[in-house]
Amino acid sequence: MYRSILGAHACLLISLAAFTALPLMGRISLRDPSVPQRLAISLVLVAVAIDVFRRGERRTHLVVLGLAFLLLTPVLATQPVTNDSTVSLTLTAVGIMAARLLAMGRALALVAVLGSIHVLSLWWLDLPNTGLSFDEMVLVVATAAAAIGFVNAMQAGAIATERVREANRERELEITRAEAELVARTMSRRVLHDDVLGTLHLLSDPVAPTQRAAQQCRSTAEVIRGVLATSDGPEGEREARPAPDADLPETWAELVARLRAAAPVAVRTVVVGRPQRLPTLSEPQAAVLLRAAGEGVRNAVRHGRVDGVTIQVSADRDEVRVEVLDRGVGPGDSPQKGFGLRESVERPLAALGGRSVLLSRPGGGAGLLLVVPRDHAGVLDHAHGLTHRALVPMRTLSRTVAVPLAAAWCAIAVHSVAVHPSTWPALVVCAAWVLLTASIVLRMEGAGPDTRWVSTIAVAITAVQVVGIALLPAGGMLDFRSWNIGMSAVPLAVLVLSLPLPVGAVVLLLQVAVVLAASILRPELTHGLFPWGSLNAVVTAPLAALVLGTLIRRQGRALRRQRQRELALDQRRALEDWRAATTDLYFAHVRDEVLPWLDAIADGRVDPGAPDTVARARLLASAARDDLYAPGFFDDALRDQVARFRSAGGTVELRAGLVPGGHDRAIGHVLRGLLPIAAGRRIIVTPPSGQESQVRIAVVPAPHSADLVRLGEASAGTFKSDVDDFRAVLLVEDVPGSG
Repeated sequence: MYRSILGAHACLLISLAAFTALPLMGRISLRDPSVPQRLAISLVLVAVAIDVFRRGERRTHLVVLGLAFLLLTPVLATQPVTNDSTVSLTLTAVGIMAARLLAMGRALALVAVLGSIHVLSLWWLDLPNTGLSFDEMVLVVATAAAAIGFVNAMQAGAIATERVREANRERELEITRAEAELVARTMSRRVLHDDVLGTLHLLSDPVAPTQRAAQQCRSTAEVIRGVLATSDGPEGEREARPAPDADLPETWAELVARLRAAAPVAVRTVVVGRPQRLPTLSEPQAAVLLRAAGEGVRNAVRHGRVDGVTIQVSADRDEVRVEVLDRGVGPGDSPQKGFGLRESVERPLAALGGRSVLLSRPGGGAGLLLVVPRDHAGVLDHAHGLTHRALVPMRTLSRTVAVPLAAAWCAIAVHSVAVHPSTWPALVVCAAWVLLTASIVLRMEGAGPDTRWVSTIAVAITAVQVVGIALLPAGGMLDFRSWNIGMSAVPLAVLVLSLPLPVGAVVLLLQVAVVLAASILRPELTHGLFPWGSLNAVVTAPLAALVLGTLIRRQGRALRRQRQRELALDQRRALEDWRAATTDLYFAHVRDEVLPWLDAIADGRVDPGAPDTVARARLLASAARDDLYAPGFFDDALRDQVARFRSAGGTVELRAGLVPGGHDRAIGHVLRGLLPIAAGRRIIVTPPSGQESQVRIAVVPAPHSADLVRLGEASAGTFKSDVDDFRAVLLVEDVPGSG
């Protein structure tokens, strides 16, 4: 998008160069002393346009254009040419470049100063003041003002789009790493299930040889330890790589050294990307990050009870990020910032325009993210630091074009009538242009254009244009008496801003045809000269608005796609986090419950043939099947209830496809209430099929009907039941949907 903006600016400069050179063709002798200056101005505009497209706007371009205006334009007054706008076009190029690189007040002040110096130069050299009139000065200032709000707003939107795109790229990388890790964990989980289930089935067989059972437990315990060793560990610390302090830039190395000196535990530093690409920290940035990261380390030790902390650093072209990561207790599901984090982290970062976030980490622990804007002081390569606002709505952009240009042309119209009182009827045309412009702006703020409205407005603009040209006196198209033609550019620019490129091009070509036809039908308006000035007024500003409007719409579509993709990535990341969490829960269950028991059997502390061992093996095998077919469906409390139900002789079977988190939904509440009234029975939980949203719970044999009625009343009618002499089927609405 940024390249498109540069291309639009370059095309505008080339257009100004063309309208500077074309009016002079065939009308000046090569021996005329002003020819080298005129040629030099055109070449400067073209050269700057090429360099702008290649490298972006720079201060050197503004200096070159300013010097060209000051040094070359005064000489043009030695050989004044009718219908020549070279001086005003050159100053327009300066004004637009200033609008891209400077704040509004400074850009307008620069235009005013350069114009004043030009007029004083003509007076000092005793040259005719034909180079820059009051009307041209007003128009240049208005054009610069419109460019400031319009183009900078576009670039702000481009930056917003790029930031979303960059964030999405980072998230995609994170998700790719998470997916790779999840695949590895899933394979490990499968291995564990195959070995654990096989061993548990062997132990649940009361006639299995004792020596074989002990040997199987020993080998399975070794497999579990190997898989757990490769599956544990924080994701973030594997994503990045340790960075020796010698590889860090000086300001970063000093920050890390001071942080380690003050930390009560070991501090490990990792860098995302190449350490050499980290930006140099300013003194305020280093002081704030040291204070905030130090508070994060102290909190990790105080509340997380850890003996080590990881500092992960990264940067892009807009922000610098420092993350304080630990594998301690963690802040819980709803992290709250206490006094220390508010005063030592949040407030100092906010003073620099930064922010902080405290999050729980999947797998346990906490992460404190510290973000400060990257320091762009003195970097004007792309003028990004000038436009850090959100994309301005289309109606606001139309006003940034309409207000300054309409005000300028109204001032020019009043000045022209004051100089030529006989042209006062043309003020009616001025009022018509203002009304047309206002109606277009209001329409853009409302429902937007449709075919009939666009056709009506195009006809109205053409009619007003024809009336205005009809009121022109002889020679009126050679100076600012043709302000009514130039003023048509205001409604045209606002109109085509919101039109598709082909439709806008037709509207503009219609006005070009009117101007050309007027010069042919009434040759006295131009004294036989080609109306380059009138064409410049009708074409340059509306054409730029048409191109930039097309770019804005493309940019808006890109931004919407990026935001939609960002939402999809957020949802996808949440799913991956859940999967990782459920996998971690399974590993924790195997590590804490299964592994110690298998070690006890392998060491001979537990008799593999004892009835208690057989019963426990059956219960653990059932729990392993639950984790395999419906991971995350139970929480610890419901898992314990199901285990007690099974140990009392009952059976609970979960079918594959159940949505995780059932313990928090209606299905979990119904199952909790069903266990006490279905002792010794078989309970089968089946996910919905097809487009259904109901989970099916079958109980064989059926519980007492009175117990089911009481369960339905306690569950507030969240299920429907179908009961006969052999079984009971409960259909539970499971929202959000399953399967």
